[in-house]
Amino acid sequence: MDSKVIISTFVAFLISFLLIFAPHVQNQGKDEMLAMEDANLVYRVYLEGKSIGIIESKSQLETYIDSEQSAIKDKYHVNKVYAPNDLDIVKEYTYNENISTAGEIYQKIKEIKAEEAFTVNGYRIVIGGVAEETEEGTVQGEDKTFYVLDKAIFQEAMERTIKAFVDDDDYTAFLNNTQTPIVDTGKLVQNLYIENPITITKERIPTGENIYMDVDSLSKVLIFGLNNEQTKYEVQDGDTIEDVSFNNHISTEEFLIANTKFNSKDDLLYPGQIVTLGVLSPQFRTVEEDYVVQEKTVSYETTYEDDPNQYVGYESVKQEGQDGLSIVSEIQKKVNGEIVSTAPVSTEEVKPSVNKIVVRGTKKYYTSSGSGTEYEVPVGIGSWVWPTVAPYTINSNFGYRWGKLHEGVDIGSIGYGSPVKAANNGVVIQSSYTQTNGNYIVIKHSNGYYTMYAHMATRYKAVGATVYAGDTIGLVGHSGFATGTHLHFAIYDGMPYRGGRALNPFKTVYSR
Repeated sequence: MDSKVIISTFVAFLISFLLIFAPHVQNQGKDEMLAMEDANLVYRVYLEGKSIGIIESKSQLETYIDSEQSAIKDKYHVNKVYAPNDLDIVKEYTYNENISTAGEIYQKIKEIKAEEAFTVNGYRIVIGGVAEETEEGTVQGEDKTFYVLDKAIFQEAMERTIKAFVDDDDYTAFLNNTQTPIVDTGKLVQNLYIENPITITKERIPTGENIYMDVDSLSKVLIFGLNNEQTKYEVQDGDTIEDVSFNNHISTEEFLIANTKFNSKDDLLYPGQIVTLGVLSPQFRTVEEDYVVQEKTVSYETTYEDDPNQYVGYESVKQEGQDGLSIVSEIQKKVNGEIVSTAPVSTEEVKPSVNKIVVRGTKKYYTSSGSGTEYEVPVGIGSWVWPTVAPYTINSNFGYRWGKLHEGVDIGSIGYGSPVKAANNGVVIQSSYTQTNGNYIVIKHSNGYYTMYAHMATRYKAVGATVYAGDTIGLVGHSGFATGTHLHFAIYDGMPYRGGRALNPFKTVYSR
């Protein structure tokens, strides 16, 4: 059959079908429209996904909710209060359901949810967590959420927090691109940023949330954390900022941040003075990267000439040492004010150091037991030497930081693979690797002191080895839990981690 005939037949059938059934369809549509005219247009109210009734007017309920919230308006200084975020009002038609008043629905909302569920316009701020290296390995930080009614409150609190860890003048000059070029010595901030991602969303905030109304309260939380309460301390006679800080398990930096009227750890305190104490727990990571050029004293090294005719413990100065001076350029990276890594750029010698030369005895004492067996007496104590090359930077001092005692000093800006030297004569009692210390060595000295050298790239001495002051025992690295290349050096009175007491190297055997 011709295709044109088939198409014509189909079109004729379709037209006849529409003529027969169209009146029926039109009548059905009219019936439905008449039925809709008989129904009532209402609004069904859902709370937490469940229907709690119907109302005639959506705007009446919203107005009623707002009119009943005078306490919330007074507390937050707002002109408008809104329904809970999980309240939905949906338009529908009904015939014979009971219609509630706005007041009745409002009472049901209060019965199901507390008044803290009502909302106000504000901002939800999420500070995203970042991955951090800990002693247990890499840990992803948790997101932290804060609420404000005015976005400017968060912005000012954030800037105040940054300035707690970054010098105010440096911060302003960096932002305005007005840093003074380095002539001889000085510092240039190369980069300054917040490592955490931060999102700010305008939304309706439940009044049961902790909404920050002023810069001071939010700044305190951003610096000290939600759970770190600050306390007051009355200064006693003879107190120093260092003593008060250490005795209360905080760093001098934490003390100065909590007490902005002091500029330096050397500022004087007076009896009866009230100061604030608190452990820092910053809610975001402020990263500062600096190019630093500074004069550094190059401490002289002590070298030894062995005299086999003199017994161990004998020492005689053959030549006094003299400190030198160098101009050192380096890149410093700080996180929340703490140096986490240093990288040397260049060193220009201004005045060379002169080594101290000491003649020491190496002849050993022996004693015999009744059976004739000989016992070697351990090597005696000698002069203390610095465990790394010079010049160097102290990345982190001995003392409390973040509520935990840092039991040594972190020595940086000395270069990966530079030598690590025994600080004094002794015997190696530990030479191992742990996840925290990396490659480390512990040396026992004859005066009851022990020294530890951690995060080394390589260890040269095994357990039982006798070492003398200045002997190379390993190479500087960043093994274990270490943020950048440095040597963690510690001195203990007694065995480390077994009852020994950590000592401040600069108050024990070294002076600066």
